[in-house]
Amino acid sequence: MSEGFLNKIRDQAIQLIAQGKNEYLAGTTLEAKQGGYDKMKLGCQELVKYARQETNQQLCQIASQKLNEFTTEMQNMKAYLENYKASMQGQSQLQPLQQQQQFSQNPQPSQQKPSNGNNGMNKSTNPQDVQDQGKSKLVEGQQALRNNLSTAIVTEKPNVSWDDVAGLEKAKDSLKEAIITPMRFPELFQGARKPWMGILLYGPPGTGKTFLAKACATECEGTFFSVSSADLISKFVGESERLIKELFNMARESKPTIIFIDEVDSMTGNRESGGGNEASSRVKTQFLVEMQGVGNNNESVLVLGATNLPWSLDPAIRRRFEKRIYIPLPDVQGRLQLLKNKMKSTPNNLTPAEFEDIAKMLEGYSGSDMNTLVRDACFEPLRKTERATHFKQTQTPQGMKYMACSPSDPEGQQMRMYDIKGGQLYLPHIEYDDFLSVLPKCRPSVSQGDLKKYEDWTSEFGQEG
Repeated sequence: MSEGFLNKIRDQAIQLIAQGKNEYLAGTTLEAKQGGYDKMKLGCQELVKYARQETNQQLCQIASQKLNEFTTEMQNMKAYLENYKASMQGQSQLQPLQQQQQFSQNPQPSQQKPSNGNNGMNKSTNPQDVQDQGKSKLVEGQQALRNNLSTAIVTEKPNVSWDDVAGLEKAKDSLKEAIITPMRFPELFQGARKPWMGILLYGPPGTGKTFLAKACATECEGTFFSVSSADLISKFVGESERLIKELFNMARESKPTIIFIDEVDSMTGNRESGGGNEASSRVKTQFLVEMQGVGNNNESVLVLGATNLPWSLDPAIRRRFEKRIYIPLPDVQGRLQLLKNKMKSTPNNLTPAEFEDIAKMLEGYSGSDMNTLVRDACFEPLRKTERATHFKQTQTPQGMKYMACSPSDPEGQQMRMYDIKGGQLYLPHIEYDDFLSVLPKCRPSVSQGDLKKYEDWTSEFGQEG
């Protein structure tokens, strides 16, 4: 869209808003005031259209600020009109201006005063009233932000213990030292021995970073906030910064507190890369100030971040994460423990030697890759049953059920799986061969080149987990 056409839309919007406002203020009838309100509403719609098409960030910001002002005025106008319609009980003729002002200040007992106490014409000029109204709106806005953030508070424990996290012993020890111990024994952390205020968990996708955070939420005895960029980034100018500020205010009020930010790189990328804009720069600046800014006491408040792209973090953000712990791919012992944890609730005939053999074959697999492979292997008995053409009845702990068998079995009956009624089908236990069947189809998702980048970054900035 051309610049001249955009300027035409903007000028038309401003003209409509000014005309509508004047008609509303000068109107002495309900219809006149309603017409002014409608014209101002149309002008705001045109201004929204302009703001959506404008590419200049500064002009777009100015338009957004003006829209907020006009919207507030229109809310006051609408409240007055609706209240006045109800008070007049269907009469369309408004009182003269002098009587109208008297009506708004001294309503009759049967008439309700507008809930906001003023409108576009009758705003109080008392400085104390204006100050009180400003404080009231500030409190309402603050409460709205808190309501938005209240869903980030983890009120129910995720029921994930440290034992459920396979391997990663160094990472678990570091998190216990940084989170659990200070909360349980705060008297031990005096002087130079202060709890860590920022911990970054980084590594390839699917290695258990979020799972570790769930274990922290289960084990910690304080308040746990779990947020992402979707909870903190808003399309309205300035609201993202207010959300971040209010998040840290809530954390300080309810400390000891852990603020877990998943995929922290999505809103704290490097400012020198040139990929951001003015709005994202303000978000990063606010985040930096809240983590370690003048006048902010973050004692007993820990920020726990997780990312797959540690090299994309802004250097100032990286510095504020005092502990940077690498969460690598699981080693053979970690893979063995993970396999056993996944299979402990699923009937199987795997021996300890077969578990170890499978764990050795899964070199280079992440925890998420192994979860996919285990699920695929658990479907193999079902697939064999679907392909079967003969079934026989067999005794199971749940009673007599049908089980797939060879066509040469003398007890077998020719039928398909879907000929059997629900609750009468028996699936065989998972075997070692089931894993061998799905292994060629389930490949690891992390390449050796990716691992090299994590190892290089760890040698420069991080520590092994």
